[in-house]
Amino acid sequence: MMQPMSLRMLALGFAAGLPLLLVMGTLSFRLREAGVDRATISYLSWVGLAYGFKWVWAPLVDRLPVPLLTRRLGQRRGWLLLGQLGVMAGLAGMALAHPQNGLHMVAWCALAVAFASATQDIALDAWRIESAPAQQQPLLAASYQTGYRLAMIWAGAGALWLAGAAQDAPALASASASASASASGYDNAGWRRAYLVMAASMLVGVGTLLLAPEPAATTQRGMADRAQWLRAVRRVAARGVPLAALAAASLWALLLASLAGAATGAGWVAAVQGWGQAQAAALLPLTGTAWAARASVWPQMAVAALAAALTWTGAKGRGPRWRPAARSRAALALAWGQASFVAPFADFFGRHGRQALLLLALIGTYRISDTVMGIMANPFYVDMAYTKDEVAAVSKTWGLVMTLLGAFVGGGLALRFGVMRILMLGALLSSLSNLLFAWLAGYGHSVAALAAVVSADNLASGLASAAFVGYLSSLTSLGYSATQYALFSSLMLLGPKLLAGFSGHYVNAFGYANFFTATALLGLPVLALVWLAQRAESSRKQEQIQAG
Repeated sequence: MMQPMSLRMLALGFAAGLPLLLVMGTLSFRLREAGVDRATISYLSWVGLAYGFKWVWAPLVDRLPVPLLTRRLGQRRGWLLLGQLGVMAGLAGMALAHPQNGLHMVAWCALAVAFASATQDIALDAWRIESAPAQQQPLLAASYQTGYRLAMIWAGAGALWLAGAAQDAPALASASASASASASGYDNAGWRRAYLVMAASMLVGVGTLLLAPEPAATTQRGMADRAQWLRAVRRVAARGVPLAALAAASLWALLLASLAGAATGAGWVAAVQGWGQAQAAALLPLTGTAWAARASVWPQMAVAALAAALTWTGAKGRGPRWRPAARSRAALALAWGQASFVAPFADFFGRHGRQALLLLALIGTYRISDTVMGIMANPFYVDMAYTKDEVAAVSKTWGLVMTLLGAFVGGGLALRFGVMRILMLGALLSSLSNLLFAWLAGYGHSVAALAAVVSADNLASGLASAAFVGYLSSLTSLGYSATQYALFSSLMLLGPKLLAGFSGHYVNAFGYANFFTATALLGLPVLALVWLAQRAESSRKQEQIQAG
C-alpha cells in the first residue's frame, strides 16, 4: 500500500504533467483542425520556451515570498498554489477563446499556462526534495513520474476524446451546433468543453496541496542560502562583477521577450522581423526574395549569438568589472545574482575547462531531431485525415506506453553497457525513426502503419531520453546539482525549440516527406558530438587512472 507522501506526489505529479500537452501537442491539433496555418502553429510552439527559461526566475521562487499565500501556507506551498491557480485560469481562457477569430487570446493564455506551469515545476521540485530524506527520494520520484505520465494521457488522449465526443454527440446535429462548426469540421464547443474539463482537473493538485504540510527543511535551507548570499556580498565588494555578465543577462531577457512576442503576435516583434527581412534582401540580393523572406529570425539569432559570447566571457571572469559601493543596493542585488546564476556557470567551466563547449553543444543539440519533428506531428495527423479517436488511441496512449518501455530498456542497457554507448544508440535511432514518418507521408492514411511508425519513434525517444537524463546527471556538481540540471535541461530545449518555430514554413514550402527527412539529417552532427564526447570522457578517465 502506498504511503501518504507517495500518494501526495502522485497527485501533484498529475497536476505538473497536465499543462504540457495542452499548450503543445493537443493545442497544435486543435489549431490545425481550426484551419490555422502550419507556420503560425509552429511559431506558437515558442510558448513552450517558458519551460526552457524557468531557471531565470527559479531563484525568485526559491527566495521571495508570495503576498498572503506564503504567510498562510509557507514558501513552497504558496508558490505551488499560485502556479496551479495560474494554470487553471490560463486553461479556462484557452477554452473560452476561439482560434478562428481570437487567435491572439489563445496564444496569450497558452503563454500564461506555460509560465505558471514552469513555476509550479520549480516549487514542486523544491517541495519534494525538502519533504523527505535522500533514501526516500527514489520512491517519491517514481510516484511523481507515474502521476506525470497519467496526466499526459489525460491531456493528450483524454482531451481528444472529450472534444471528439462533443462533436459526435447527437445533440450536435442541431442548428446551434452546426453554426459553431466550421466547414472543415472544426467544432469549438467540443474543444471548449475539453479545456474546461482540463482546467477543473487541476483541482486534484490544489486539493492535495492544501492538505499537505509545508517542509520543515525550508527554514533551514533559507538560513544556508542567506549565509551563501552574505559571502557573495563580500566577494562583490572585493572583486566586482564582469560587465560582460551584466550585458549578457540583459540580452537574454530581451531574447526571451522577443520570443514571447513572436509567439503571441506582438507588433514590435513583427517590426523587428520585418527589418531583418529588409536587411537580408539588401545585403544578399543574389539569393532572391524567397530566401530573404525567411530571414526574419536574423535579429534573434544575432542577439542569441552575442549573448552566448558575453556569457562565456563573463563566466571566465574576463573583461572590465564594475565595483559598486559596499553594502549599496546595487552591491546586494549583484551579490544575489552572482550566488544564484554566475556561480553554477563558473563551477561548470572550471571543472570541464576546454571540453565545456563540446559538452554544451551536445546538450543543446542531442534532442533536436525529435523536438523539431514533434511540432508538426499533430498537424500532419490532421492533414492525413486521422480522426481524434485514432490519434488518441495510437499516438497519445499507445505511444506513451512505448515511450515508457523505451525508457525502461534504455536505463537497463545504460547500466550494462555504459551511458555513452546508449547515448550514441539513442541518437542514431531517433534520427532513423523520423525517416519512417517520411515513408508514412507517402504511404497514405493507415492506422496500422501509424501504429508501427509511432511505436518505433516513441521506443527510440524513450531510450534516448533515459540515456540522456543519466548523462546530464553525471555532469552536475554536488554543490549546484539542482541549478545546473535546470540549466542543462533548459539548454536542451532552447535551440531545438527556436528552430522548430520555423518548421511550418518548411512544410509549406517543401512538404511533409522532405521535412521529416530533413529532421533526420539534423541528427548527423549529434552523432559526431557524441563520438567526440565519448573520446573526451575516455581521455579524462585515463588521466585520472594515471594520476591516481
